[in-house]
Parts: sequence; C-alpha cells; structure tokens
Amino acid sequence: MDLELRQILDVQLVQSNEVKSSYWMEMEGLTRCLKRVEEEGIVISDLVTDRHPQIKAYMKKERSDINHWFDMWHMAKGVFKKLEAIGKKKKYKQVGDWSRSVSNHLYWCAASSEGDGELVSEKWLSILNHITNVHEGHGKRFPKCLHGDLEDRDWIKKGSLAFQEMEKVVNGRLLVQDIKKLSPAEQTSALEAYHNVVCHFAPKALHFFYGAMKARIYIAALHFNENSSRDQAVNKNGQLIYSVSYPKGRNGAGIPKEVKVKQTYNYAMVLMQEVIKVRLEFGSYSESRKSREAAMVNCPAPIASSYQHVPKSELVERHICRFNKKCKFTYNELVIMNIQTK
Repeated sequence: MDLELRQILDVQLVQSNEVKSSYWMEMEGLTRCLKRVEEEGIVISDLVTDRHPQIKAYMKKERSDINHWFDMWHMAKGVFKKLEAIGKKKKYKQVGDWSRSVSNHLYWCAASSEGDGELVSEKWLSILNHITNVHEGHGKRFPKCLHGDLEDRDWIKKGSLAFQEMEKVVNGRLLVQDIKKLSPAEQTSALEAYHNVVCHFAPKALHFFYGAMKARIYIAALHFNENSSRDQAVNKNGQLIYSVSYPKGRNGAGIPKEVKVKQTYNYAMVLMQEVIKVRLEFGSYSESRKSREAAMVNCPAPIASSYQHVPKSELVERHICRFNKKCKFTYNELVIMNIQTK
C-alpha cells in the first residue's frame, strides 16, 4: 500500500501449504509484493511494518537499501497492554494509572523527532524521570521536558515497586532498540482499514477456495481504493459530522470519529464491462471457464490434499460414541439401519 495516497498497489494471496508453516506466510507475502511492485518500475524508499522478527531480520540483511520503519500504533498498543496488566495488581495500581499517558508519550516521541532515532530514544526514556516529578536532566539531546507547569498528580516514587515494574517495561531491551525506528510520519492505520474491508468481502467464518478467495480480495482492493479518500460528511448547517464509539480497549471511554460521505461502487460497472468483454471473446460460459482453468495452473493444491484420506467406512468403525464406547456396528449395518428408520 502507498500510505501517502492510501491506495493498494498489489495484493498477494499466500496459502499455508506454499511455505514451511503458517509462520512464514507473512514473510512470503512481503517478498512477493516487493518483487511485483519493483517489476512495475516503482522505487521503494521507505517501508512501514509491525515488529515481526522475521521481517526485521530480512529487511536488515537482504533489503538494507530500503528504510525500514515500525508502526507506532502496534508498539504503543503493546506497551499499554503490558502496563495495564501490571496495574491490575493492587500494589502496582499506579502503573495502571499511568499506562495511557506513557502510551501517548510514545506517539509524541516519534512525531516530534523527525526520524532521529537517538532523539526518540532519549525522549522515551525521559518518562522514567517524568513519572517521579523530575523534569530535567534527561540526556544530552533532550535535557528537560517541554511542558509548562503541571498540576499535582499521583507521582510514582523512584525506587518503589511500582517504579521498578514500570522501568522493566519502558527500558526493555528490544523496545529501546526498536523505538529508534518508529515511523515519524506514515502509519499502517490505512492498511488495517483495508483488512476490515477484506473481512467484509471474505468473512473469516466462511470457507472459500483459492480462486474465490483471490477474487474477493481483489474486489476488496478495488472497493478500498475507490473509497479510501472520501471527504467528511457535513450537516445542513455545513458543520462536520462526528459519531461516538465506545471501543472495548478504552474501557467505556467515548471516542469521536469522523463520519464520511457515502461509499461509491463505480468499480462494479468496470467489472461488468469486463464480463461482457469476456463473454464476447469466448462465446460461451464453458469456453471462458476453460480459459480460467488454464490461467489457474499455478494455483497451490488445496490444503486438504496434503493429508492422508481414510475411507469413510473405516472412519465410521473408529467412531467413538457419546458414552466413550466404540460403535459395535459396521458401516454397512449402519446404512441398513438408517434405511429402515426412514
């Protein structure tokens, strides 16, 4: 996805039996997308992802020509969850009270540092002084806090149990290392929105074969690209319209959200024109189907084909009844009994 234009550039569908295990699917999808986009002559200067360890290693060793950044939302969410979990214990209640503020501080560190990793790191670690009501002497690049006078609040005493738990999270080795590569501008929120569109066209609760799934994610990409830059709706008085949502992660706190103008479906007309074109080209449905099957030669085999199939009669004989007793009837006897009951 081009995060500036909010447009899907390429879509790749990876099936688990195409790689070693499901863990490798995300890595395979990324390498395919990079290859396809670069084949089209697009130069990639920056890439924003989550902190997937396999992708981190690949980008560092194989694609050092691309600036690899981490998404702020994923990292801030992880920090908040850790602090919130600690704060549920009575003796660490102060950690939970500060969890949202510390998470918000992470956003500010990245947004105000223009990609300077060392400055981001110093600003982030300054939170350990800030929560103890110490607002200067943080470091060389960031010597003191930029805020003005603060009202009194529940400061955490340095060296206390709550402070020690907070320090373990804030000063975590991997976190401090990765925080230097927080994306200062573009984030993956638009990509998360696209995933919601995919779930609409291809619900996870339903099974789709490879061809159908591929078609659905392509339609999802067309729909997203057409509607990703909609304007905010206004009322009769010309005032911007907002709605209020109450997400579970906010513990009932309301969040205002922009209400966009209605979605459009102009891509559907383009698809219909392609259907008519194919109909005229091949003359019949059966001929067009043969052409499609020829184009799907490189599709991976169904996942079920990788397992050993046991005859139905044998499965019935192995069947365990509700009372943990093996059924005494053979498959043929069960068929006869079923016919007689009818």
